[in-house]
Amino acid sequence: MILNYKITLTELSEAGKDFKWNQCFCKKCQRPMWGHGFVGRYFYNFSEVLYLKRFRCPCCAVVVTTRPCGYWPWMRSSIFRIYQGLIFRISNCRWPESLTRQCGGHWLKRFIYFAKMSMQTNLQVFLSECFSKRIHFLFKIK
Repeated sequence: MILNYKITLTELSEAGKDFKWNQCFCKKCQRPMWGHGFVGRYFYNFSEVLYLKRFRCPCCAVVVTTRPCGYWPWMRSSIFRIYQGLIFRISNCRWPESLTRQCGGHWLKRFIYFAKMSMQTNLQVFLSECFSKRIHFLFKIK
């Protein structure tokens, strides 16, 4: 389970494990959760590992990992960067110089799959709609 946390990557990088995390409550049973250590994650434009706090519910044993707001689970790039890269590619038929073809290709493949499953034909309008509604379309394709 993922918990979005209002924190910037710069704040997290500067404070490290000493960052003061607020108390977290379980979404299932509404009880306070205990600290459950840290997990290291890498993000775009940060060469060092950033440590994100994990919490564990003492009642239902669910483990929650924090995540900075504006980042989807399993993604190193922000939602806004993903949107900018995809909209540039759909509009100009080429990738922006700041984005690798391989990384953007994964995003585009998953977005096109999601658009087909949603029976959408206008990719640019659908991408803007997904971004405005904060729809997570970069799920794993089997």
